[in-house]
Formats: sequence, structure tokens, C-alpha cells
Amino acid sequence: MPRIDDYKESFRLAALDLKKKDPMSLAKAAGVEVSIGEMSSELIVPYLGGTYLVEIGAEVDVRRKEEGPEVSLPDMILIAHYLLGASGSKPRGRLITFRQVLDGSFYFEAFQKRARDPFLSFFGGNGKLFRKCAEIMGGTHIESGDFGMEFRVFPQIFVQLLLWEGDEEFPPDATVLFDESIQRHLSAEDIAVLSGALVYRLIGLGRKIQSGG
Repeated sequence: MPRIDDYKESFRLAALDLKKKDPMSLAKAAGVEVSIGEMSSELIVPYLGGTYLVEIGAEVDVRRKEEGPEVSLPDMILIAHYLLGASGSKPRGRLITFRQVLDGSFYFEAFQKRARDPFLSFFGGNGKLFRKCAEIMGGTHIESGDFGMEFRVFPQIFVQLLLWEGDEEFPPDATVLFDESIQRHLSAEDIAVLSGALVYRLIGLGRKIQSGG
């Protein structure tokens, strides 16, 4: 597991790169809005159903547009990496698994532990809860699996979560699919982090609903 110092260094490096870029070019490639000021620029980035403001000036800051808790370092890094890596490529409609992502095999075990396994463990016996949580997060229904939902994680990045509830013969199963274009925006490591962020938000909602919160 990365240490807090590793996260801080990763964001520091990403912030340095952001300050070297033209904000208008960043915004166009990432499909986000931008506001140019005299001393700084602000990019407005939709991410996992929320809206985040990325201020680029003497320093780089990432904060929520709406009221809420402080943005976590992994989320700050992921948002920064999306802006830096965005190529302007639109979704192509061809779905791939994580193993098919460039360098995906190298990070596959980490991906399973971050995303697929927790998703299956928590929602494997409760597809209706998954669907309810997904709808709250802005997911849309797709005709795949017993319960299939698609999420627009970033403006140009879509992720599908598919769940099979299983029966007397087969246990529950799950998979995560991506539009092929995702690897033009993010590295395999970032895709694993993004998938985990999506899954743990869903699990958090699920626990809240189960507890009556």
C-alpha cells in the first residue's frame, strides 16, 4: 500500500506538470469547463457524480464545488492525472477488460483487490441494492449481466459494472468493463485506482442504506 508521503509526492509532481500546461488546452482535451483569471485558472471537473474545482496558479488546489469533506489525496491525484492524460479521444463503444488495458496484466492483482473482489463480496447476493446505489450515483442501466450499470466517471471515461447473482448451480460473479479509449487517458495503475474509488463509493452508499441512514 502506498504511504501518505508517496501520495503527497505523486500529487506534487502532477501539480508541477499542470502548471506547465495551457489551461484551455487541458480543458478541451478533458471535456471540462475552464475559467481563466489574471493570476490563476480554474477547471471544473465532473468526477463520480460530483463536481471538483482544480485551481492552477502559484499553487495547485483541488476542492469540491459543493459542500462536503476534504478531497482525498488519491482523488486529487486521479483528477490531476485525468487532466494531464486526457487526449480528447471519445468513447469508441468497444469494451475491454482490465487485462486488455496496456500493462493491465501487471496491475491485475491490485485491480482485483481494489475493485472487482470488494464489489462481488458486498453486492454478490444483493443486486437490487447495487442497482439502487448505482442509480443514486447517476449510473444508467445496461442490458448485461443480471444487474448491469454504466457510470460516467469522468467526462470522457465510462465504466461498466456487471453482476450475476448466481443460483444453486453457480455462485455470484461480477466483472468490470471499460471503453477501449480509457487507456488513452489514464495509466493501468490509475484505472485500478479509479475502479476502486467507484466501487467503494457504492459500498459506502450500500452500508448507509442498510443501516437506515
